[in-house]
Amino acid sequence: MFDALNTAVGEILQPWPLFLMLIGILGSSFFAALPGIGVLLLITIVMPYAITLDPYPAIALMLGIGAVSNTANTFPSVLISVPGSAGSQATIVDGFPMAQKGEAKRAFGAAFIASPVGGIFGAIVLFASLPILRPLVLAFRSPEFLMLVIWGLSAVGVLAGRAPIKGLIAAIVGVLISTVGMDNKTGIERFAFGGEYLVDGISLILVGLGIFAVPEMIALAVRRSSIAETEGLGSGLVQGMKDVFIHWWLVIRCSVIGVWVGVLPGLGGSVADWFAYAHAVQTEKNPEKFGTGDVRGVIAPESSNNAKEGGALIPTIAFGIPGSTSFALMLVVFISVGITPGSAMLTDQLPYTMAMIVVLVVSNIFAAGLAIGAASQFAKLSLMPFYVIVPMTLILCVSAAYAAHFVWWDILTFLGFSVLGYFMKLFDWPRPPLLVAVVLGGQLEGYLWLSNARYGWSWLIEPGVLAIMALVILTLVMPIVRRLRRGEPAGGEPIVVLSRWHRLGDIVFLLGVMAVLVAAADIGTEWVLRASLVIYCLAGLGVVLGIAQIGFHLRVLRASAGKEPPIDLEKATMAAWRTAQSFLWLIGLAAGVWLFGFHATVAAFSVLFIRVYGGPWRSALIIAGLAMGFVIAVFDWLLEVFWPTPLLFELLGLDWLFEWFVNLY
Repeated sequence: MFDALNTAVGEILQPWPLFLMLIGILGSSFFAALPGIGVLLLITIVMPYAITLDPYPAIALMLGIGAVSNTANTFPSVLISVPGSAGSQATIVDGFPMAQKGEAKRAFGAAFIASPVGGIFGAIVLFASLPILRPLVLAFRSPEFLMLVIWGLSAVGVLAGRAPIKGLIAAIVGVLISTVGMDNKTGIERFAFGGEYLVDGISLILVGLGIFAVPEMIALAVRRSSIAETEGLGSGLVQGMKDVFIHWWLVIRCSVIGVWVGVLPGLGGSVADWFAYAHAVQTEKNPEKFGTGDVRGVIAPESSNNAKEGGALIPTIAFGIPGSTSFALMLVVFISVGITPGSAMLTDQLPYTMAMIVVLVVSNIFAAGLAIGAASQFAKLSLMPFYVIVPMTLILCVSAAYAAHFVWWDILTFLGFSVLGYFMKLFDWPRPPLLVAVVLGGQLEGYLWLSNARYGWSWLIEPGVLAIMALVILTLVMPIVRRLRRGEPAGGEPIVVLSRWHRLGDIVFLLGVMAVLVAAADIGTEWVLRASLVIYCLAGLGVVLGIAQIGFHLRVLRASAGKEPPIDLEKATMAAWRTAQSFLWLIGLAAGVWLFGFHATVAAFSVLFIRVYGGPWRSALIIAGLAMGFVIAVFDWLLEVFWPTPLLFELLGLDWLFEWFVNLY
């Protein structure tokens, strides 16, 4: 093994492979910093070129892109509450509150040390585990995978903070969303409503952007200030680096979680950060601080998301099963250049395996240095006025939403989830559980069906299943025990958290969610039981939990009657009006794209928004130019999107003019 390692080091550190690796790192960092875009686009772009390379340069280029894909995506997650990719969603929970407190640089310092530490840890584990992990992974069957998924969903109670019942209902809604589309077991199109758009399901990108990004931008527009609520950037970058070493044991534990999630095909990298975050909340002291801007809430997911890459390489090279979507694309390149996954990677082609380990280590170090060097410049975004941040973010969100499938329906779906996310934020609903459940819902149903089809119900008493089931129970019970020890209610929510009007509004919202669940069950009666059973279970459990939460609200309302201070009607009216304005801007942006096309709309939207709220012409024109440049560079040049003719051009018979304009680029 060490001879192979020496060979790999000598080959990778040659000028040409090293140059390609640096190009991959730079490109990956740039694409990861674009909200909602991610590096899959970059991998797809370079694949035709990569398959013409020799094995070592191909490894250097592709892993230079993939290994550090979760480093630079911290920038948008922390600054504007928009996940740079699926692997940076959990960073938002504490990263964005840190930016609001003026600690963006501290969050960056913690993230950009935790990420390479996790990535290097994953590489070390990959090196040490090659002889032993193949039989372990092969020993997992559908029942064990099912219990792992349930274990992930059981973390919902932890992620739900002080409202575990609403967290569970949010998870139920997330699983329901995951059932939309073609049912693989029966071929039934569930909740497609006779159209083609929903047959393939709902994109995770649309859900994440809608429930996280837009509500935060609306809150920013209502406050009409910068993201950071304190002046100056401070010197938190070094403190954030120190925090990683202060919490070194958390880094190690979360890196282990990242590696393990990467090893298990099917779970996907989008849940590694959530698993790590849930583990941190369960095991660290003062868990009530998580979600308020605790640096540990940044360290945990950032440690796991790069460690996952080392874990994902294990099934990829050991027996040709990609551990993630990005590695599925890389596997195509590796096979094309003569690299054979399987036993050859542990024998004749062992130097290629070692080369992958070397690239994992070197690229993580380089990417961390690059991100730390740019941290101060990116952190300045948190001090920019709202009339610059909001239009930039909304344009990025609408662009990323359209990029999901390149159809107008994606934008409408994004708007729908934006409304849902706003009401969840307004009524203090935990949003992470919904996103986690959308990710895991399809796997939950699939593994359940496979387990029953293969083993009946006897799989419930298998030793592996019982062991993971014990972990599930421990995950759910530990937070309750901790709250009881602190003298708090087992349900976790203090007596008065929401105002009286908020609680009444939440009751109405709960009734709406319960109505949706009942309607879904009613629609499910038209399908065979295999397709509708999970819908019935979701509806039944959701209604029971909804009734329990409504009962809790009513009890608190009775206990707090006459004790709350009067509402400032003027302030409440102003907030409601500003919220309505924000939604009108968002709807106007979507409508403009449909009527006039992307190019004209993003430029006009930027200028109008900035000027209406008092921004200078210079800022308006600069942002408009950047928005137009973004659309042209990403959609016209990189993706070569075929734009549908905007409605207004079609109605006026000016199709030729639109085509001429687009062809200019």
